[in-house]
Amino acid sequence: MTAAAEHGGGAPPDGAEAQRGWGARPRPGEAVDALAALEWPAERLGDAIEALALQGGLRPRAVAAPIPTAGHLRSADALGAWIDQAAGYLGVEAEPIAARYDEVDAALLRVAPALVWLRGGETPTFLAVVGRRGRDLSVLRADRSRARVPVEAITRRISRPLEAQALPEVDRVLARAGVRPRRCGRARQALLRERLGPVILDGIWSLRLPPGASFRRQIAAARIPRRLLGLLAAHASAYALWILVWMTVGRSILDDHLDEGWLLAGALLLATVVPLRQLMAWLSGVVAIDASALIKQRLLSGALALDAEEVRSEGAGRFLGRVIESEAIEALAMGGGVAAVASAFELVAAAAVLAQGAAGALHAVLLAAWAVLVVALCARFYRRRARWTSARLAMTHDLIERLVGHRTRLAQERQGRWHHGEDEALAQYLLRSRELDRSQIEIGALMPRGWLIAGIAGLLPPFLAGSGSAAAYAVALGGVLLASRALQGLSAGLSSLASAAIAWEQVSTLFQAAARGGTPPPPLPPDAGRTPPPTPGAAGGQDAESRAPVLEAHELSFRHKGRARPAVSDVSLRIAAGDRILLEGPSGGGKSTLSALLSGLRAPDAGLLLLNGLDRHILGAAAWRRRVAAAPQFHENYVLSGTFAYNLLMGRRWPPRPDDLAEAEAICHELGLGELLGRMPGGLEQVVGETGWQLSHGERSRLYIARALLQGAEVVVLDESFAALDPETLAQALRCVLRRARTLVVIAHP
Repeated sequence: MTAAAEHGGGAPPDGAEAQRGWGARPRPGEAVDALAALEWPAERLGDAIEALALQGGLRPRAVAAPIPTAGHLRSADALGAWIDQAAGYLGVEAEPIAARYDEVDAALLRVAPALVWLRGGETPTFLAVVGRRGRDLSVLRADRSRARVPVEAITRRISRPLEAQALPEVDRVLARAGVRPRRCGRARQALLRERLGPVILDGIWSLRLPPGASFRRQIAAARIPRRLLGLLAAHASAYALWILVWMTVGRSILDDHLDEGWLLAGALLLATVVPLRQLMAWLSGVVAIDASALIKQRLLSGALALDAEEVRSEGAGRFLGRVIESEAIEALAMGGGVAAVASAFELVAAAAVLAQGAAGALHAVLLAAWAVLVVALCARFYRRRARWTSARLAMTHDLIERLVGHRTRLAQERQGRWHHGEDEALAQYLLRSRELDRSQIEIGALMPRGWLIAGIAGLLPPFLAGSGSAAAYAVALGGVLLASRALQGLSAGLSSLASAAIAWEQVSTLFQAAARGGTPPPPLPPDAGRTPPPTPGAAGGQDAESRAPVLEAHELSFRHKGRARPAVSDVSLRIAAGDRILLEGPSGGGKSTLSALLSGLRAPDAGLLLLNGLDRHILGAAAWRRRVAAAPQFHENYVLSGTFAYNLLMGRRWPPRPDDLAEAEAICHELGLGELLGRMPGGLEQVVGETGWQLSHGERSRLYIARALLQGAEVVVLDESFAALDPETLAQALRCVLRRARTLVVIAHP
């Protein structure tokens, strides 16, 4: 009996079930082995990723799907790295998903399109999950056809290898307790969930577009255009029904022929408007949330893609201003765009109603002229809002920079100049604010209400001429009211779009920075960029010339932006496997710049840099940084607000496995941080950073060293990491580093 059958998996499906297929919900007791017909073999893993991306609407690149080698299937880490590289080569992103044993089914229902690794067989196989419908998952067969599979069946198949380890003990407990056979299944499942509930299961990769992909593709993949069209269609339908209510009930009143039939018809039309309004509210909320998530994700990716020089040149104040303006982008762009389009439709409908009124087409022409005037005032509002935003951001930047350098200013600047220029900036800001307030009053209050006067005045010619019926005047008045409401919405929508356009000027740099980087190369062998193992029988005392080079630099040059002299000029070096190199020199000599070049934090302006024979373009920036770990200088390194374990393992993998936590704790003890762990109530789970446990200068330095060592890199570069340590602690930390680092570069002052 298989492990799946022992814990309730049941027998394989019979002939009738084979004909019925997975399209219908299977009967209780059917085997998870029926999934075998849906599995993709390992050699077609690249095809599975490509098919998933196509079926999921991600539109992958038109390139040949890569094929994994036997080396990629040796371990979960190698397989995960290959899937990440293969997805990037195809133009998509594979996000690894880890879930608790008792939460796997919930994770599967929300991650599609996703690739699922099925362990436990002779060779690795995979499921390609395209989507979901209720509690069923749509799974892609190898021939690109689809099948519906209950999520419970896939969950049992994923959990089967893990459950097989615990089943013997669980069955012994059940036998010892004397549980009746007909209750064994439920009791077994309850014990398994209690025993394995906290265990983390991985092997699921969710496919999505990378943050740097075309924003049009991202919007299309999120189905935002379809929902926007649905929103506008619902708005148009509700508006048309509202006008129809006016026509049915109003005409009956004016004709003095009001009966129950017309009232009932009006009531039914109003009742139809209610679900349309609910649909509009739901669609607008979904569109706003999805679009906001895409914008935030892309802005964050762009901020992380900025190089060190761009970050330094901006300053904290400008970045704070960008954060403020990014909020305006997501809050104003979507709402303003939808409101403007809906109001434009309402204006057209109002013009059609006015054309049927007492003043005829001239009334509609008057409305068009008034709408043009509103657009012109909105253009003036845009110019004034742009000047006001520039003044406000300049004050914000100046204030933040003054706060950051407050102590320096107190010590070095004369007291009479502490507030120099503040009054002028404030006066300029107040002037721009008054101009902006006048524009807001004009387009938000005067223009919609002014139209009421102009619209009613447009009825004077036919009234003085004595033409038109009472019904025609009623229609014209209704058109005037509809136009007033539409103009109010148009004014609000255009002003929001103008504000969003100004905010876009501030955040467009971050938005565009997310798309940096060319097409990634095909997946590399799992050992690419890794130091080859020593040749058997080789002498242990080889010198650096006979050992294989790990890092090679040939005539490297780099110049900081805005500086005339290069920080690094024509540097060539060769670092062999196992080397321990101490790089000394005076301040400003280019040591830190060279360490940033070696670790991949900066790209050289000229020269060639190789890691085990591969350059940064072939290996990829992320893979390079995984193989060369750096602990930059203290002012360039940070303790993030989170647990101590997170700060240690943020360059490794998350969530951590028990062996990750064990190694992190061991390295902390070797670096002399054992006493710190003993003092912290939560140990590795203690929250540190600005809102948590505060670390001393020396403790932070050793945290940065541990973070670099825990990445398991080929080369470790430490930039003045020992400067804050006393001699005894320095000796202890140095012994740990020499024992743990495969190849080491230490930068220090003489």
